[in-house]
Amino acid sequence: MARSFGRLATSTLSKIENGQLSPTYEKILALSKGLGVDVAELFNDSPVGTPVGRRGVTLRGRGVVHSSPQYDYEMLCADLTGKQFLPMLTRVKAHSVHDFTVLPQHDGEEFVYVVRGTITLHTEFYEPLKLSPGDCCYFDSSMRHGLVSAGVEDAE
Repeated sequence: MARSFGRLATSTLSKIENGQLSPTYEKILALSKGLGVDVAELFNDSPVGTPVGRRGVTLRGRGVVHSSPQYDYEMLCADLTGKQFLPMLTRVKAHSVHDFTVLPQHDGEEFVYVVRGTITLHTEFYEPLKLSPGDCCYFDSSMRHGLVSAGVEDAE
C-alpha cells in the first residue's frame, strides 16, 4: 500500500518534486496541512520565524507562481509565514464549469475581488454569481466552488 502524506500519495509528491506534475491549490493545502505548516512556508526559502513589526513585499510580477489547468496563481508576500490570510493574484483560465473534473473544496474561507474581466463563481449551495471588475465575494471554501472566466479573455 502506498504511503500518503496529508492526503497525497508519496508517488504524487515525488512527481511534484521532480516537476512532472503541477499540484492543484487543494493539493497544496493538503500538503501544508499534512506537514503542519502554513501554505506560505511551502513557497518560502527564508528561515522560519515571526518577528514583531514584520512586513512582506511583492513587486509587480515577482510573486511565487503556481499553475493548474484552471488557474495561474501568483502567491503574494510569500516571504511572510503565519499569516491569517493567503493573498494571491489569480488568472482564471477556466472558461466553463466543465473545465473542472469536480468542483474543488478545502478548509478555510476565500475572498475574491475581480480586477480584470468577468467571472462566474459556481458554488455547491448557491446559484452561479457573475462578478465584474470591482465586485467581490467572501465565501466558505469548504463548499465546492470554482471560478470561471465569463468573457473571451482570461479574468484576473
